[in-house]
Amino acid sequence: MSSLAVSVAALRGSRAAWAFGVLGVTWLAAVLFADGFDSLANFRYLVQTASFLGIVAVGQTLVVMMSGIDLSVSGVVALSAVVCAKVASGTGGGATGIAVALLLCALVGAVNAAGVVWLRVPPMVMTLASGTILAGALLVYTDGSPSSAQLPLLDALANDRVLGVPWAFVLWLALTAAAFWLLHLSRTGRYAFALGAGEDAARASGVPLVTTAFIAYTACALLAGVAGLVLLGFTGTSSLTMGNPYQLLSIASVVLGGTSILGGRGHLLGTVGGALLLTLLTALLTSWNLSEGVRQVVLGLLIMGLLLVYARERRT
Repeated sequence: MSSLAVSVAALRGSRAAWAFGVLGVTWLAAVLFADGFDSLANFRYLVQTASFLGIVAVGQTLVVMMSGIDLSVSGVVALSAVVCAKVASGTGGGATGIAVALLLCALVGAVNAAGVVWLRVPPMVMTLASGTILAGALLVYTDGSPSSAQLPLLDALANDRVLGVPWAFVLWLALTAAAFWLLHLSRTGRYAFALGAGEDAARASGVPLVTTAFIAYTACALLAGVAGLVLLGFTGTSSLTMGNPYQLLSIASVVLGGTSILGGRGHLLGTVGGALLLTLLTALLTSWNLSEGVRQVVLGLLIMGLLLVYARERRT
């Protein structure tokens, strides 16, 4: 049996498939009990906005699978958008701004990996520290002021459609396909699963921790950077807080998609379902005209409830 067939077989019957089932039931409920959810325009907008979260969550999955976590993604999203807007609005131009932004994001990912594997700093502490440093550095860099930039490429990626499908969604699918190959069909992916299942045993078996960690954390930061660039195209403005919603929601997408927060078990496609589910729940709560505070409380309770159901399903 090929690696792809094994991966597809693993998806069937897993918590990842269960996440898509919950997504389908939630969508049906939204169509029946909320206005506008049965329209094509609303569906396009949902998958478009889900793409921003989904791109970040794909990178988060790579890190979580090897028993890590990245709490710096919110800062990396902001870093990418702010640097690109600043460089593009100066003398650098759009292409230079994108290149510089992604290069800095990759550097952040490499620093996270170095701290985790060489300094032996726990991933949560290392990435939280780097995210905090990024937030402070961006505050100094921008003096707290938002930056605007209109870049045709980013505007097209964020807002245009191909054959009626938002380009942002197409980009998300393309990045998911690349990450799927990396995680489920490549040797690096097997190493990540092995490290998540047990780092000591994996290291004793010859799994290259350093290489695997650098690939996972750098890819996670790059994907967060891509999300920041697409968000810049979507809004036309960068801000220091634009990445904040994606830090915990990206982790929730991974876990709701069936990946163990302890690593070593899960499926990348489940993260897609998790991101779509969280975006749909957020849109549904917004359509009911609830205040921001009430929406946060209700969304948190819904996530907690789903996780409790998942945990019960896993024990049975």
